[in-house]
Amino acid sequence: MATEPVASQTPQVEVEARGDLPPGTGELARNKVLTLLDNVSEPVLSVRIRLTRTHNPATERPFVAQANLDVNGRAARAHVAAESMSEAIDRLRDRLALQLTRLRRHREAGRGSAPKPG
Repeated sequence: MATEPVASQTPQVEVEARGDLPPGTGELARNKVLTLLDNVSEPVLSVRIRLTRTHNPATERPFVAQANLDVNGRAARAHVAAESMSEAIDRLRDRLALQLTRLRRHREAGRGSAPKPG
């Protein structure tokens, strides 16, 4: 069964940045995550993104990007670390795309839906 993308409002996106990050980083992350939502067939109720740079010299990948999406009551989450924030944001987008695909397949297979009365 093919599903059509839902024509809905853009969800409110909360972006939290911690640490010393380049200007425009939050907007870049917001835009990359929002582009994924064009192909989602269920309403996305909320999006939270957290971008962090740690200053621990022992950390090989000090840039961390996390996202939590509420897709019609189901969670899609991703957490990645990278050597640069732009790499972390790209990897976050890729990981979220995979999570959204899994949610769609799960729903299409009839799992995760409310039981049918009877």
